[in-house]
Formats: sequence, structure tokens, C-alpha cells
Amino acid sequence: MLALQADLKSSTIDEQMATSLVEGPRLTIGQVAGEVGLRTSAIRYYEDAGLLPHAVRVGGKRRYTRDVIDRLLLIRFCQRLGFALKDVRRLLHDPTGARPKQLWRQLVDAKLTEIGALIESARGVERILRESRDCDCVTLSSCRYLRRELAEQRRAPTRPIRPHLVRA
Repeated sequence: MLALQADLKSSTIDEQMATSLVEGPRLTIGQVAGEVGLRTSAIRYYEDAGLLPHAVRVGGKRRYTRDVIDRLLLIRFCQRLGFALKDVRRLLHDPTGARPKQLWRQLVDAKLTEIGALIESARGVERILRESRDCDCVTLSSCRYLRRELAEQRRAPTRPIRPHLVRA
């Protein structure tokens, strides 16, 4: 005699159908990738890294709600600004209230300081390149710019090269 099993997966399917009616149809990973211009591997990576909620699986395939598109666009925006994924994860952890705004300001202030230092360094490199472009040095060892840089390195061998410190 066969026993009747009442707790089969149909309840899960019913829940998914009810969720689908509320949230709209779920998108495949390929559809999401196409809408945001990412590879599917990047989306899987972001999911594994905790930047995206785990996708619902239907027939073993990932299915996403449309709000994941906005989240991916936000991740990409933050990456273009140079933020590390760990910082983006912190921002996405609790997206409401005053805490994210304060965290955003802290991250932006730190990034502005970093960018300021990069700009200063780039200006130093640009100045050296412009001044040395028409240099009359016969060899690199006779170049006054290179000699100053080497002297600087000998005084502080553990410091990285800082072009903005070199003075003509």
C-alpha cells in the first residue's frame, strides 16, 4: 500500500507564483546581464560576495527580481568612483536611515583625499615630463632629473617614487 505524502514542493511553487504576482516576473541571469551590461559571471560573483541577495532557483536556474538591476547599477556606479567592493557591501547592508548617509560621506571624504593625492602626483609627473621632453642630456646617467630622483631614493630607499617632490 502506498502512503500519501502531503508536503511536496507544490507549496513552494505556490509561494513562488504568489511572489511573482507581487514582485513581477523573475528575470534570468542572462536577462539581468543584458540589461545592465555585465557578464553573467560578474553577477554570480556579486551574489557570492554578498553584494546581491541570493537568487531564487527555478529548475536549478537563478531568477532575479527587477530590483536587482538597480542594485547592480549602484554597484557599478560605486566601482567607477573607485570604491572597493567591501565598501559597497557596507553601503548596501542597511540602505535606510542616517547610517548609510554618514558612511557614504566618510567614504567620499576618504576618496576625495586619495584623489587629491593622485592629482598632485600626476601634476608632478606632468611637470617632469614637460621639462624633460626637450632635455639635452646625452645619457640617462647625466640627466639632472634622473640624478635627483636617484638621490631621493638613496636617502629614503623604502619610499615609493613621488614625482611631485622632485624640483627642477
